[in-house]
Amino acid sequence: MSNIRKKATVTRRVASTRQATRVEELTDTNFGTLDETKDGLVVAYDSTTDKFILVSADTVLTTTTDDGNISDTFITQLESQLDLGAISLGDVDGGSF
Repeated sequence: MSNIRKKATVTRRVASTRQATRVEELTDTNFGTLDETKDGLVVAYDSTTDKFILVSADTVLTTTTDDGNISDTFITQLESQLDLGAISLGDVDGGSF
């Protein structure tokens, strides 16, 4: 004679994480209200708050030079992209000597 037993119910816990599709949905940011006042800002990581924030490009460049040393790779890239002939200084007065 054979025994018939009910199969034990297997329970699985499936964790489904929906990827963020909008910047506002990210939890590790501190952007505030995203509107026209934030145009032109770039995303940077703030290690103090452990969040991504929006800063001006000027702030990024200023922070980069805090230690008095700018990366050689950055300088090379800048030199390759700048066309000094296209820079207009207007009227420059060198003063008197």
